[in-house]
Amino acid sequence: MSDILELISKQTGSDGKKGWPVCVKDRISYAKPSKANVAITFLWTMRDEVIPKLEKENLIIATNFYTPAGLEGMVRNILGNPYIRYLILLGNEYSSKRPDNCADNCGGKKEGVCDGKSCSELTSANAIRAFFEKGIDENRKIPGFETAVHFDNNITSEMIERVRKNIELIDLNKKMPDSSLDEKIDEANRLLKTLEKKPAFMENPIVFDYEESEESFPFAGGPLMVRGSTIPKTWIEIMHNIYRYGRDNLMNADTDRWVKEINNLIAVIHDPQNIDLSVNPFLVPLTKEKIDAYVKEIMSPELPEGKAYTYGNKLRAFLHSNSKEIKDLVNSKEFKDFEFGKGSHLDSNIKYLDGKCEINQVRDIIDALKRDPYSKAAVAITWHVQNELMRKHKSSPCLVLLQPIIQDEKLNLMVYFRSHEMVQGWPDNTYGMAAIQKEIADGIGVEPGILTLISGSAHIYNHYYKQVEDMLKKFRKREERFDDPVGRFIIEIKDKKIVVALTDPHTGKELEKYEGKTAKEVYIQIASSGHIDTEHAMYVGSELGKAETALKKEKKYEQDKN
Repeated sequence: MSDILELISKQTGSDGKKGWPVCVKDRISYAKPSKANVAITFLWTMRDEVIPKLEKENLIIATNFYTPAGLEGMVRNILGNPYIRYLILLGNEYSSKRPDNCADNCGGKKEGVCDGKSCSELTSANAIRAFFEKGIDENRKIPGFETAVHFDNNITSEMIERVRKNIELIDLNKKMPDSSLDEKIDEANRLLKTLEKKPAFMENPIVFDYEESEESFPFAGGPLMVRGSTIPKTWIEIMHNIYRYGRDNLMNADTDRWVKEINNLIAVIHDPQNIDLSVNPFLVPLTKEKIDAYVKEIMSPELPEGKAYTYGNKLRAFLHSNSKEIKDLVNSKEFKDFEFGKGSHLDSNIKYLDGKCEINQVRDIIDALKRDPYSKAAVAITWHVQNELMRKHKSSPCLVLLQPIIQDEKLNLMVYFRSHEMVQGWPDNTYGMAAIQKEIADGIGVEPGILTLISGSAHIYNHYYKQVEDMLKKFRKREERFDDPVGRFIIEIKDKKIVVALTDPHTGKELEKYEGKTAKEVYIQIASSGHIDTEHAMYVGSELGKAETALKKEKKYEQDKN
């Protein structure tokens, strides 16, 4: 057994380098290979709230655990270091808090089973629990997490089961449900000193190859637009486009986190306030209760324990380090006289603290748009430049800015995310942005309109590829549509020519006319006139071909309206 450590250090990891961990190597803390037995996960809690407080004796690795899909990486790293014999679980179990009336909301009637304090949802913490309690079934799935978790087929079922049987899960969240984070860390430190030292559970560490993902299709690069009526339907098309056209890329230097990525993916949701979940394609299925929990956080300025930030905190309690500077500004004659006139409203959305102040940007936007509904200056940001120098900040917000604009007497909202995890992050984020859109619209007395999310880096992590592929086979069903917002094309033969009229889809008014003796002459005109939905374009092309044939054969042509 004495040479196991040497074998561990000589393994080749997923990044092609020697050593351990063998995968998911960045954004975790780990020691050099030793006979330490304990791994700790603190789930969604900010790492800086935990790692500096941990005792290092008998600790081999400490890491966040955001998604059920992380189980495969966990199993790979344990098999690569069989000295790991304990896994301690603590920390926030989900990115947002549960509603205060959680027990009343779900009561075990839907996905969750409520005990009055917490809900059994499809979280990463519950995936870990389910793995150690039940293992995998004959289909290599974890019961209850069939769509969320995929174990690479190169990892044998026997090895997966060996991990489950030889690692003891110590669940401090279950054992200490009413304790603070620091109390749980103290207990983890006690365990690190007192747990029985155990030998490795295998004579040799082992690594496994990876399934190859499908190659991406050629794509011009740059912005790609996806439209949908609802959030779930838009998300399905997002997954299709990233999985099909996304380029292989790394998330950071010195990492093995590979993604399929599209730069500047623009998602347009035409009915973002529709919360019908009868179509629920998400790998971790959403419930109204889960959406409500996220919305509650994004509507609150409070910063929960163990978090670097929340979007609610950034947008509703944006910190400015000099309250005197703001007070002097809003009380200056120049500021009071500019555009709005004098009034106490100028700093009504600022909370003055001891030397600092917090700005509620959302409330300020509502007040500003009440005075000038057509303003293009209603922008809220999350980015503190001083914290992002050299882009080294411990936790930079992915949501950077949002801008509401009234058009056609509806409030449209545009949101920019610098980096966007699209499988689990995008759905939550989008329901949260829809709630903010409605809040602003209600605040100024108009209807919500279109919601547009621009994702600078729209990506799918490689541990989701198989799950996304399975989801698309099940949920992506094309529906024949004739409701292109660009308009309708009326095709006929007149004066020995093919004549096409573009009409307004709502009023039927003729907007433009194209004509020619061949289908090509006409479709070149249509193609150069503006954007047209792909399915609609193929329909128009087929009809133009039929019209050209009828014209040549001097037969009657009648457009197919079905």
